Amino acid sequence: MSGRVHPALPWIGVVAAPLAWVFQLIAGYAFQEAGCAPISGVPVLDVDTEPWIGVVSIVAIVAALVGMAAAALTLRGATVDPATDPRGRIAFMGDAGLVVSLIFLAVIVFGTVALPSLDACDPT
Repeated sequence: MSGRVHPALPWIGVVAAPLAWVFQLIAGYAFQEAGCAPISGVPVLDVDTEPWIGVVSIVAIVAALVGMAAAALTLRGATVDPATDPRGRIAFMGDAGLVVSLIFLAVIVFGTVALPSLDACDPT
């Protein structure tokens, strides 16, 4: 394997997991709001929104794992041939991507695990 790393790979490793969390947060909130009107407490749609929120969470987990894999490949590519990364920028981005991806993956998983205990129309 050569030490060359595609220029987009480090950035994917750094930003994929945070963007996946933002996607989960916004899409999950949208489905939650569609599941229950906040004032009346009556479901807005006649469908169960929990499976859709679960799908959003699974997509976010997969995206975070892709970011973690991109960060690992970046780090591996930077350490195979140190001459290709004399300043250490690519290796740093690989390290940062792994740390960021792990933290946001944990946040996404914790949010997903909490889903079954929440009810869309329970005001308490």
